[in-house]
Amino acid sequence: MTTGMSLRLRLTLLSGLLTGTIILIFALLFYLLLRTNLLREIDADLHARADLVARSLAGANEQEYVSRLGATSALDEFATPGIYVQLITADGQVYATSPKLPDSSDLAGSGLLENAGTRTTRTVAVGSGEQVRVHTAPVPERAGEAAMLIVAESLEPFGRTLAQARTLLVLGGTIAVALAVGGTTILTSRALAPIGRLTRGAAAVAATGDYHERVRLPRQRDEIQQLAATINALIATVERTVAQQRQLLADTSHELRSPLTVVLANLNLLRRELTPDERALSLEEATHEAHRMRGLVNDLLLLAQSDSTRAIAHLPLSLDTLVEEAVTTMARRASTHTLQAHISEPITVIGDQERLGQLLRNLIENATHHTPPGTLVEVRLRGSEHLAQLIVTDNGPGISAEHLARIWDRFYRVDKARSRAAGGSGLGLSIVKYVAEAHGGRVDVRSEIGVGTTFTVLLPLDRE
Repeated sequence: MTTGMSLRLRLTLLSGLLTGTIILIFALLFYLLLRTNLLREIDADLHARADLVARSLAGANEQEYVSRLGATSALDEFATPGIYVQLITADGQVYATSPKLPDSSDLAGSGLLENAGTRTTRTVAVGSGEQVRVHTAPVPERAGEAAMLIVAESLEPFGRTLAQARTLLVLGGTIAVALAVGGTTILTSRALAPIGRLTRGAAAVAATGDYHERVRLPRQRDEIQQLAATINALIATVERTVAQQRQLLADTSHELRSPLTVVLANLNLLRRELTPDERALSLEEATHEAHRMRGLVNDLLLLAQSDSTRAIAHLPLSLDTLVEEAVTTMARRASTHTLQAHISEPITVIGDQERLGQLLRNLIENATHHTPPGTLVEVRLRGSEHLAQLIVTDNGPGISAEHLARIWDRFYRVDKARSRAAGGSGLGLSIVKYVAEAHGGRVDVRSEIGVGTTFTVLLPLDRE
């Protein structure tokens, strides 16, 4: 198994690469610009000096060229080392030369005669290979023959300047890259240190399984603090999920223990010699408990679907027809109660007919199971601007405030003994809440001791 490159190292290398690239581009541009500007200044200077020399030689004869090259005040500046002047004919005969021109330097022999009669500027090697910048200009003679003036300047100072610039750029670039890499290393170490602490804290929680613990929130309000808060929220979600799973497992085991005990007891009885009435009673009890377990398992499967966010059907359906059918069906089952349906208008919603029917049945069963015989249970259906309101009301004993907030919890019962004896699983209202929210709606409850309880389900209408 290969170990990947750390984020700190990747950031450091990236910073060094970017800094080096930027410095390299800057150095190249600076060097080229410096070289171009220096050459342009040298060329401009040579051109101006050639004009001065040409004007000083105007009207002079061949014998006067040498004296004027040496004595003209305009040429005093050419006494500076590295500045050279020659005057030659078109066939290469040297008329005159500046006193500082080395004996080994032959400007006329550097291929300049090929362009006699025109102004040219180029770099040539003379003498022992010295690089000079040469500017040529035509100078007319009295006899009508053209002469050529050569003004040259040594490029040794130019080369030294460029060499110093290269040295400075390389040294400065190296220092800049080193500082960038070092600075990036320090900054990334400080910036990633909180992430490292978060990682270790989350790993400790995962290793110990103690989901009560939380990672420390940094004091500074930045992205790291947001990440820490997100990790804590995730740990809290895992804690709730684990607690719910444990509670669900415990409650499921408790709920299944009783019917399984009854089924096993009746099966053991059936092995004995029983009268036909006793045998029928044992079969009836075992069958009843088996149906109860099947209903419990079906309810658990439905809630498992809600935990996995599985989609339900979304088809147009007539909610008023569904209410009438549910009330008619439940009226036959709960003959000890009076059920009434009040439908103000036909209402169509988008949803799952089976699940919405189960929602209605659960609400009506909840009302009939928790109210004494003879209680009136009313189911009202009406529409508002964008919502369908399904209201189930009873005039039973009501639910106290301490239980009202927990009635949506799985397996929670207000009256545990009575609900279990009546066959309730404690999952009915959890399913009601899930189905309502899965349809984009919600369910509310309002209850008053001694007056009754009202459940209100709000569902979006079919806009089409």
